[in-house]
Amino acid sequence: MGVVRETSEKLLRGEISTRQLHPLMPTGENEEVADGVMFYRWFANVTAIKTREGLVLVDTGAYFNQSATLELLRKFSPERVNTVIYTHGHVDHACGTPALLAEARANNLARPRVVGHRAVAARFDRYKRTLGYNNAVNTRQFGRPSQWPTEYVYPDTYFDNQLNVVSGDHKFECHHARGETDDHCWVYIPQRKVLCSGDFIIWAVPNAGNPQKVQRYAREWAEALRAMSKLGAEVLVPGHGYPVFGALTVRRMLNDTAAFLQDLYDQTAALMNADATLDEIIHAVKPRSDLAEKPYLQPVYDDPEFIVRNIWRLEGGWYDGVPSNLQPATDAERGREIAALAGGVDKIVARALEKLAAGELALAAHLVDWAVAAAPDDRPAHQARVSIYQARADRAVSTMAHGIFCSAVLASAKKLGQETPPDQRSF
Repeated sequence: MGVVRETSEKLLRGEISTRQLHPLMPTGENEEVADGVMFYRWFANVTAIKTREGLVLVDTGAYFNQSATLELLRKFSPERVNTVIYTHGHVDHACGTPALLAEARANNLARPRVVGHRAVAARFDRYKRTLGYNNAVNTRQFGRPSQWPTEYVYPDTYFDNQLNVVSGDHKFECHHARGETDDHCWVYIPQRKVLCSGDFIIWAVPNAGNPQKVQRYAREWAEALRAMSKLGAEVLVPGHGYPVFGALTVRRMLNDTAAFLQDLYDQTAALMNADATLDEIIHAVKPRSDLAEKPYLQPVYDDPEFIVRNIWRLEGGWYDGVPSNLQPATDAERGREIAALAGGVDKIVARALEKLAAGELALAAHLVDWAVAAAPDDRPAHQARVSIYQARADRAVSTMAHGIFCSAVLASAKKLGQETPPDQRSF
């Protein structure tokens, strides 16, 4: 048994947790998971398949480690890269392609065919329009400076619903479904019974709620997972984390993840139909306990509460059901009014610190944000904000919450003239 498979099975047995071995941790491990199918464990996974007409890659990895990916690929095979298939256009999955094209040019070889869903092009176009925003979001989310790419290798072969890509004796069945993105596809290789799920599976609560990114599609995601579960795949290569081996285990993971998403969707839709507000819904909807215990459905990246918000946004719009939030006063105006009622910013700060001491971190955060909004240069308010949001970051389980809370620490520390960043986790 290889190290990759052994680690996967330890994760399934609970001997290692995804908090210890985060699914986005780029270990650089690589292992043949089926005959002629090589798996690369990066920030986002890459899969290489040998065929009689050259290599086929399902995803090419991120822009920041292209050379390392190509170097490992060449240890597996010297054959020309015949085809690249994007599971979707996220920059950690589809931006290792330039290194492949440069190699082909240097060797006077034909460039690989690049296959992707039709919406990949619109995604790349949007990324070019929103470069600054994406730099800011990813710096905040991961707690390290982001340099978003500015150039992309667009597909030359597009499809809408389904496409069979043939290379040698191998067929790669590409199926579109909306899930984490609107341009997503999953790829099945029947000759090897290998399923490349892309980010439909990431060894964590599905990334269906990311608070800083565009719309996700929980219900359609669940439908796609149920379709995959019927294939009889014996190896599942996820978008992040380790491959899964054995038809029964693969089917169970797919169906459990589908049930997790479907249950959150059904609970949210039922409350929306009962005219509940967003506030009522996000505090009422909880994952099923039997599913929340699964080792591959832990909230180490996204959070179920964020998924509920995304379902609301998709099915109901952005109005949260509270009339005063429709055309609100500014944060500064509200903060000043609350400070006036409280008898001064110092009273709000004192109360925020009381809530911090009592462990009521959400209330402490509301209070200190009102104080900072009312008095943006108040040092005691920023000192309290550093303490409160550092406590929130320390308790945050998901990468997304941790990153945003840390960004608040950094912002207030900067106001205080402090350059020491908060303690950062790997993810």
